[in-house]
Amino acid sequence: MQVNLQKAVLILREDGVVGIPTETVYGLAARIDSESALRQIFATKERPFFDPLIVHVSSLEQARGLVSWWPEVATVLAQRFWPGPLTLVLPKAEQVNPLITSGLPTVALRQPRHPLTQQLLEKVGPLAAPSANKFGRVSPTRPEHVEGEFSGQVAVLDGGSCEVGIESTVLLVKNSNPVQISILREGQILLSEIEKEMTEAKLPFTTVAAVSRAESPGHFRHHYMPSVPLVLCERIPRCQEHLQVALAEKISQIPEQVEGVRVRKPSSLQNLRELVLATDPVLAARELYQRLREVAETSPDVIYFVVPSCCIFRS
Repeated sequence: MQVNLQKAVLILREDGVVGIPTETVYGLAARIDSESALRQIFATKERPFFDPLIVHVSSLEQARGLVSWWPEVATVLAQRFWPGPLTLVLPKAEQVNPLITSGLPTVALRQPRHPLTQQLLEKVGPLAAPSANKFGRVSPTRPEHVEGEFSGQVAVLDGGSCEVGIESTVLLVKNSNPVQISILREGQILLSEIEKEMTEAKLPFTTVAAVSRAESPGHFRHHYMPSVPLVLCERIPRCQEHLQVALAEKISQIPEQVEGVRVRKPSSLQNLRELVLATDPVLAARELYQRLREVAETSPDVIYFVVPSCCIFRS
């Protein structure tokens, strides 16, 4: 069910949830001051309560009110990358509902770039909004994806196709001397870009690579999982038969469960479909979830993607 901005505001004010557009992916939004609506997010997505949510804000000032510590680093990065696909993880203010943070002492914040959602945030205040799909599944990048995911039972604010198409970069900022930063989830904004901004601002910092990703949304290995098995190929298969043999060998090595989730292995390898993406990485990211859904709808046994040679790294 697609709704306009006025109807979306009304639903949120009445403690409901709404699918909202952002430049990254569509989110399933609820007001952060409505516990019943926050619980509705988890129930609708079938999401475990130990997976934290990102809070979307309309301004830097709104973000400051949700944390107990706002360093100069956060100001520099927000001024450079907000509104945009960067999420900052900082110590939370006492009033932030622990449902949002999964009981952690930190809260994830970002200011989205989509103009409709910016208007929505200005009218109803901060919104908690994980991606608008069932837990672990492929994220939606169009309003009809959200409608299909929830069988039309969730109201969706139609903002067209998402500009970026993949989730935001999540950056943990720790209160230490000097400040520590860590990438919890990779996205369009690279660590090198973040470090460049901080260096140019002459801010002392250290980068820590080995951190617990439990502090980030979307950290499970079975997150963003398509409905059909997806295999990455380092080179173009010689022929269908050769690919089938290689797939059978690899599939036999896959465990029966990943993080407690049962892995559904294909019973046949006869119907193989290739995922084709643009060669430009920005366009490829924008296309990824849309193309995955389109290929999966043809009911193949396996989807395979040939990784461009420039993207293959060997240690």
